[in-house]
Amino acid sequence: MKIKQKIVSVSIPEYSVGSQPNYNTIGAKIDNVLEVNFEGEYLERALSLTDHPKYNLEQLTEIIIRTGTDKYDPNRKGVAYEEFEPYEHDLQAGTIRIVDGKLEEPFGAGLIKLFYENVLLDRGYRLRIDLVLLYDPKQMVRAEKIDITKPSVSPNLEQYLWKFKNPKSKQEALRGIIKILR
Repeated sequence: MKIKQKIVSVSIPEYSVGSQPNYNTIGAKIDNVLEVNFEGEYLERALSLTDHPKYNLEQLTEIIIRTGTDKYDPNRKGVAYEEFEPYEHDLQAGTIRIVDGKLEEPFGAGLIKLFYENVLLDRGYRLRIDLVLLYDPKQMVRAEKIDITKPSVSPNLEQYLWKFKNPKSKQEALRGIIKILR
């Protein structure tokens, strides 16, 4: 069964990490794209091309459409791999809800800030968000801790760890892709 994901683009040429972006202005543009194009509850996953240097935006988008995820290399260790290693998880994602064309909580500004400021702790450099992936939460389950000998992550991080219910057909869970053009 072929699933068609909704793919939309938003051009935000002023968004870069060369200087601090205007979180509210850029975030509002992302929020608007979500509100105009999507309805319901989703798990959102934001990506930067910096983490995928072999691919341009179109190539990475095609991989994600084909596989349902950006986890195309089983040997690639994700950010904070050691911290999340005790969990059986496929991805990190937050929850958003759009009701009657409005996000229940503003989303974009916090996400832009997270990728500009907080990633310095994990990586030592800033990231520009290039893609936002939207997943159907009904096709996902919370990750379980499989190695009880290792310390747990804090509950505020554990809530973002998810696993596909049907790992052989991850693209069925993928509902939308937002490309943030330069």
